[in-house]
Amino acid sequence: MKINNDQLFDEVVLAKEYFQSNWEQWKQEETTRDVIISSEEKWLRLFGHFKENHLATSNLIKIVKYAFCLPGTSAPVERVFSLMNNA
Repeated sequence: MKINNDQLFDEVVLAKEYFQSNWEQWKQEETTRDVIISSEEKWLRLFGHFKENHLATSNLIKIVKYAFCLPGTSAPVERVFSLMNNA
């Protein structure tokens, strides 16, 4: 996976500005609708905003895709080992 660090820096700065400018609105939306906006939804909104404004995100999206493909826990692996020990 090739990442251009200079471009990634610019993308992260823009993402930070976007998140900071929308954070209060999202909190209000969560309170009004009584739901929690997932991290995936926040990332989708960010990348949608970048696409609408023709801002490049090729480096940042690679990292986010990689992060979301990682399992949140080791439970599936532990289950396999548990089943192997019972056999």
